[in-house]
Amino acid sequence: MTVNDVKSTDALRAQIAANLSRATAQRVHAHFQEMNPHLTRDKIFESRWTANRKDAAVLVPIIPRADGAKVLFTVRSSDMPSHAGQISFPGGKVEPEDADREATALREAHEEVNIPPGAVDVIGRLGVHEGGLGFSVTPVVGLVDPQVQIRPCPREVDEVFEAPLHFVANLNNHITEQREHKGVKYKMFAAPYGRFHIWGLTAGILRTLADVLQDDPPA
Repeated sequence: MTVNDVKSTDALRAQIAANLSRATAQRVHAHFQEMNPHLTRDKIFESRWTANRKDAAVLVPIIPRADGAKVLFTVRSSDMPSHAGQISFPGGKVEPEDADREATALREAHEEVNIPPGAVDVIGRLGVHEGGLGFSVTPVVGLVDPQVQIRPCPREVDEVFEAPLHFVANLNNHITEQREHKGVKYKMFAAPYGRFHIWGLTAGILRTLADVLQDDPPA
């Protein structure tokens, strides 16, 4: 069975849980290095990374709809101090009161899009993804009760949208595109979906999730 089928919630959860043991975050990092061999030890490019990294977590919300599972995304407010206007998952930096990364992701999802923590069946983590603005981001995958009323916080989120899980699972929908940083050209992941252009860290997390959704381990 593939994610193109309308799976039961239990079957979908079992597949994701069984495949989360794959070290796919490291695979995405390896893919990036393979795409950009010229950036190894490049001081100009590596200036966009920092040794003083800040911990963060995001919720990767999968909603089992009647017509198939969907993944929820947010479009960040243009007034946000970082990643303004970009497509992301609900999430943010770890606060001292957070018991773990799951707590961070659930708290932020509640604040940003009104998903109560009790409405999320947490399946597990995808592994730490390093962002270009100094964040070490832990994606937490969870199944969200489809009865939840999604309400974006206008201060943080301009809009939300959902993409079919089978779109994410199709590796052909994950592309690379060229970007430039201080005159240094490099390739990165992207996943265009309709009028939404998913790129950067979110696209990298999405590519990790795509590996998890494969019936057979990636080569």
